[in-house]
Amino acid sequence: MRGLVDELDPSGRSAVLLAGSWARGDAHTASDIDVWVVGRRSQERHRLLGRNGRLVTVKYSTIAQDRREMRNPARLYGAVPGWRTAKVLRDPKGTAARLKQEARGFRWERVRRTRDAYVAGQLAGWAEEVMKLRRAMETGERETASVQRNLLATHLAVLRAMELELLWDTENGLWEQTARRAGPAFRAAQRAALGTDGGSWTESCEGALRLYSLTARASLPILRGENRRIVETACRWAGYPIPAGGSGRR
Repeated sequence: MRGLVDELDPSGRSAVLLAGSWARGDAHTASDIDVWVVGRRSQERHRLLGRNGRLVTVKYSTIAQDRREMRNPARLYGAVPGWRTAKVLRDPKGTAARLKQEARGFRWERVRRTRDAYVAGQLAGWAEEVMKLRRAMETGERETASVQRNLLATHLAVLRAMELELLWDTENGLWEQTARRAGPAFRAAQRAALGTDGGSWTESCEGALRLYSLTARASLPILRGENRRIVETACRWAGYPIPAGGSGRR
């Protein structure tokens, strides 16, 4: 690893960290090696290398960029736990130590407003995929419907996890963890959408539509104005309308 550190930061002036599964201690034979180089600007944010029969994923960033990630709703779910578990390989200026301390001190109340706005916007954005799925089901375009179903089944768990204020350093087990926290109705809809309960193709598509409605209902307290109108319209077309006057529950 020392040779790789010197290769990625020959000047020796940047912080270099081992992240991901190798830092957490749960790497498998085929796991890639995640290395972060923090402290200098680079024209490329990411590089993929092959070293000693393994893939090495390299991320370049500055302190400011990493701090923004820990406040950005689209990035913080991986950035905060990633920094907490990363192992410092080189830290000449104390950069890594400061960022690890900031990650340990992360609190959801500092980002709830931006998180809520992000989740509301994402739910409104996924409404289009709901409409495409329902249309494809009605016209018999099975491949198109399957793509839309898979997109919803994949991404809605992420939004529900954010609403539940879960943090994850790896997507391994994310869907199971979210389902346990979200409750049996969400879990049943997710299993149907992912096809893990042995249901038919139609049932899996309906599961994705139901999953959207359940995610929307859980997020009603943060839906306002046009976003709420869009989401309510999508739920109605999905076949799982939100009851009039519904306020949701956090």
